[in-house]
Amino acid sequence: MFSAVSLVVILFECWLKVPEFRSYRLILGEISIITKRRLSLRSIEHFQEQIATIFQEAMSIPSFTNTETEREIEDYLDQRIGSIPYFKSHPQHFGRYPLPNDHLHRSVNWALVDKGKKKTVILFHHHDTVDLEDYGPLAPIALDSEALVQALKGIDFRSEMQEDLDSGQWQFGRGSCDMKAALALQLCVLEAYASDPEGGQVNLLYLSVGDEESYSRGMRGALSLLCQLKDEFDLDYVLAVDSEPFEATSDQEKVLHIGTVGKLMPVVVAQGVLSHMKEPLKGINALSLLIAVASKLDLHPDLSDQALGEQSPLPSWSYLRDLKDQYDVSTVLYAAGYFSVLHLKKTPQELLQRIKELSQEAVDQFYVKYLSLQDQAGQEHLISQPRVISYQELLDRCQKKEGFLSFQEQCEQRAYQDFLSGVSYQTIAIQQIQSFLEFLSEKNPLVVIGFAPPYYPSMNCRSLPNTSLKIDNLIDDYRYYLASRGLSLKVEEYFMGICDTSYCALERELESYQVVLDSLAIPSQVYELDLANIAQIQVPAVNLGPWGKELHQRGERVFTEDLLDIIPSYLFGLLYRFDELL
Repeated sequence: MFSAVSLVVILFECWLKVPEFRSYRLILGEISIITKRRLSLRSIEHFQEQIATIFQEAMSIPSFTNTETEREIEDYLDQRIGSIPYFKSHPQHFGRYPLPNDHLHRSVNWALVDKGKKKTVILFHHHDTVDLEDYGPLAPIALDSEALVQALKGIDFRSEMQEDLDSGQWQFGRGSCDMKAALALQLCVLEAYASDPEGGQVNLLYLSVGDEESYSRGMRGALSLLCQLKDEFDLDYVLAVDSEPFEATSDQEKVLHIGTVGKLMPVVVAQGVLSHMKEPLKGINALSLLIAVASKLDLHPDLSDQALGEQSPLPSWSYLRDLKDQYDVSTVLYAAGYFSVLHLKKTPQELLQRIKELSQEAVDQFYVKYLSLQDQAGQEHLISQPRVISYQELLDRCQKKEGFLSFQEQCEQRAYQDFLSGVSYQTIAIQQIQSFLEFLSEKNPLVVIGFAPPYYPSMNCRSLPNTSLKIDNLIDDYRYYLASRGLSLKVEEYFMGICDTSYCALERELESYQVVLDSLAIPSQVYELDLANIAQIQVPAVNLGPWGKELHQRGERVFTEDLLDIIPSYLFGLLYRFDELL
């Protein structure tokens, strides 16, 4: 319990730090927070100690993405949540939700503090991390912050690194900021809120998901859980908070993301016309078609996007190669590649259409050059002009041929077995398109454009229909809170690092996303994407997390003050004054 003296001290600090025109509101807010939250009679010091303990325990547990080690952190979370008195008394309010058809048998950890309200705030994070490959010989200590600090002092002499190592203000190690820090601070907020049976204006739902660093299978699987809990407990999801780390140049600035970039991964499969290498102009090399398309699309500004004063990155290729199993003296019949398109406001249909147009321009330009070379060689023009078609158009052509349904079923069964054996989504998509081209048996040059997983819808809280949260109120609330601590807020409309907030709400009608489902060159049992569940949840989502540096690198680290104080204190207080945001 806070004493009268403590209140006076806090009031004085607010008076000193807060701009005059906001001071009275903030002072009253601080009184309200303090008198209502009380941290279940725990001191602030104990609250921070609990976060630090959870953080160190979680850091020591390997949870590498898309591996069985993810289950180890799930076991830890289940035991930790189960030891909280509230959940001992309400065992039906927490559990592990098995991911459907997951070959690694992973689960989503969840816990609900039910205050008898409808309004429910979701705190969520992912518990998987990337592997330790970049640590090299330091891999054995990559999960031990103190040991790693001492080792890095002797090998990484960058001035900023040395300054951070010596400051004692950073926690180092794999997953420290991405995102065991979020796990620790959100879990401690859950514990503290659960210990106050009467206080608070909302229910709190905690989610910890896996596979975010790979394909977000955890969050996609959690969609069914969220719908189930919504119906079972009569919940109204009013805000979801992810706590991915942000990048900044100063400890005086915090960042809030109120939206997230969308991601499409177009797959391009080119079919050429075979010829002997000594007579390349009697055929068309599939690599020639693919290279023409790749050169046209790579870094093309039409496939970038602008919205709300921000711009998505330019498209970039991840993979290009022929599909030959072995060397021979024939030209290449099939070649394939895929690339990333990050978008803000452009629809998947608009992007697919523009990709097709640009690809057709590319192969047309190639064909003009090809005909010119044939003329120079005195060869007849026997090969038709290459065409660019969508994956759906390829399916339509195949469906007109007898026996396709049984062939398609065989392809899907093979795809599922390949998936279970560890074959990537992108490879499966390429194999499926190639198989359909072989079934079609057209000897003309073709370029097929489809999509491969993962797909992340773009989302911005300013553009969401049918939500009660006033996002500007949340922004103001967070800004006032930071100002009371002498800190500033930078609002970014979109999180450009791709995150699970994509699966919290849809900006458009469900029908406008159908082109994604139609264009995914992969069976639904291999990659589940239930957009209808996202529409049913429809909860505004923000990213509000700690300051971090060098994510996925050897120097990965999180700012200790954000981990122990700034972020969890704000999230906890928010639960007691949420009505002000509506």
